[in-house]
Amino acid sequence: MSLITLAAGGTGGHVFPALALARSLIARGHSLRLVTDQRGLAFSGDFDPAGIDVISASGLVSGAPHRRAAGLFRLARGYVQARRLLRRHKPAAVVGFGGFPSAPPMLAAQHLGLPTLLHEQNGIMGRANAFVSRQVRQISAAFPQLEGVPASAQDRVSAVGNPIRADIAAVGETAFAPPKHDGALNLLVFGGSQGAAVFASLLPAALNRLSPAERARLHVVAQIRDESRAETKARLATLALGSLEIAPFFSDMPQRLAAAHLVLSRSGATTVHELAAAGRPAIFVPLSVHRDDQQGRNARLLTNPGAALLVREGADAPQRVATHISALLAAPEALADMAAKARASALLGAADKLADMVEQEIATP
Repeated sequence: MSLITLAAGGTGGHVFPALALARSLIARGHSLRLVTDQRGLAFSGDFDPAGIDVISASGLVSGAPHRRAAGLFRLARGYVQARRLLRRHKPAAVVGFGGFPSAPPMLAAQHLGLPTLLHEQNGIMGRANAFVSRQVRQISAAFPQLEGVPASAQDRVSAVGNPIRADIAAVGETAFAPPKHDGALNLLVFGGSQGAAVFASLLPAALNRLSPAERARLHVVAQIRDESRAETKARLATLALGSLEIAPFFSDMPQRLAAAHLVLSRSGATTVHELAAAGRPAIFVPLSVHRDDQQGRNARLLTNPGAALLVREGADAPQRVATHISALLAAPEALADMAAKARASALLGAADKLADMVEQEIATP
């Protein structure tokens, strides 16, 4: 069996799919190494620490010349580190998952003549993946349509979905049970692997716009960053909710999803695919700072078929979220319809499909 190196940027959106592929390849007898930056260690989960290599990396910084120069220096240093690691470990292939920490090992692998593959989690190709895409052998896409692919690489793209944890996908195998009329509605709020500061203010403002009777039916579980948790909890505690639980992170997310009737979240690629696989209705509040509306595009997988609703950040966001929650409390059967559409939209088995692609490449002379 072969050694495969995975290269992923330092956020959960990049690292989690890499770990899902790692589990599939390990089950087939392969050994794995993960190359990331210091931030990625926080998301490495049960990956063997001895198999993780941390390199220096930076995005292509804009702005003052000295900042651009510093960013390029870190990128070059990461390339030297990655090249040294690849020479030492001699992997059969390198698979990149995006984020700028993935670019140095991908470039080094290409310069050393190693097979390289890419996985793009978003509906539009990220800059790091686009940067290295011209020489990769195969590009796997999480969404049915992938935009922003360089013309020279478009013939190597295939849609496989986004590798997700098996225990998340298993949630969708159990039939969704909507809340009863006038019964409790379980609302799960989270912001992805990095949390989302927006929900610390948006959630209390939105729920405050509901009637007392509506708030009493809500059982809220919310992931809120540590720095905002006390203030957010104090604001929510005044609203007489059915119940309230707040934490900076939930290690038992499959169980939380299984209990949820409705999710309020960002629309990062991993989140969208996990909610599709779990068959859970959602209200998405996409991150607004991406220049290409990356999260808004991701959300379409579930908003287009009616499995999710979308609210843009802005002054009217609390009222719009409140309006959606109020409507779903009044017609809980709509949640069952959304859940069914979510599950029907899921692209399942992505980790195994991607593992097949890797094995195909390492078997090719």
